[in-house]
Amino acid sequence: MPSIDLALLRSQAIELAGLLDDPALFRASLRLLMEGHAHRLLRRGRSMDRHGALQAWDVPGLLIREVEAALRPAAQSRPDCALAAADAVWMEGKLEEKLLAAYLAGFSRGSADLRALLLRWLDGTEDPTVLQALSIHICLPLAAENPTLFRSQLRAWMESPVPSVRRFSWMSLSAWQGEKSSESIFASFDLLPMIFSETDPEAIQSAAGILARLAQSVPQETRGWLEDLSPKVLRRGRPFFRAALPSLSPELSAVIHPPRPE
Repeated sequence: MPSIDLALLRSQAIELAGLLDDPALFRASLRLLMEGHAHRLLRRGRSMDRHGALQAWDVPGLLIREVEAALRPAAQSRPDCALAAADAVWMEGKLEEKLLAAYLAGFSRGSADLRALLLRWLDGTEDPTVLQALSIHICLPLAAENPTLFRSQLRAWMESPVPSVRRFSWMSLSAWQGEKSSESIFASFDLLPMIFSETDPEAIQSAAGILARLAQSVPQETRGWLEDLSPKVLRRGRPFFRAALPSLSPELSAVIHPPRPE
């Protein structure tokens, strides 16, 4: 891959940001930029090794960072334009284009429009990297604006028959819990048992991470929550608790695996 002319790249990124008001032209110009920097020998992309993964341009990470930096001021000042451009880019976009679409959409100030867009984008999306980007850039603003509504939406996603939607739900819960707000902590206690029915190894690791962070931030509340779980839920959650054990204190570990009486 040829070396990048940083000055030229920044100029191209700034020019791209100036096209935010024209979604079609923005999409076409972004695609030309990707095409110009793509590694042609890796056109299918390393991401294709993963289930549900999208084709990737395999452009350098520097390009994505420079484009995001150039887009940020324009997206902050014109969030409606950013949302329209994001939707245009999403259609038939490859991995990097969808990641940038998620980034742009996160600047939207209209929660109803953003929620509708997210529901439409989720349909058929399986790439875990894209789902993770959506959980960070779109779900966190939605959760901050209306935690109660977002908690209900997470529950609905967790009950979905579509595996990728359920995967997205626990990714979003994990991202929200990282905010360490009281709303996200209560939602984690409420929703975590729903993940126990999953057999996906990533779900097990994600739930174990959520539990470990709860144990670190609110240890007493976590102990009370564990003690209140029914034996049936405790049995169903064994794989998740086992994955979390290395991060738990001896006190919490004893709640999960009580010592045998002598």
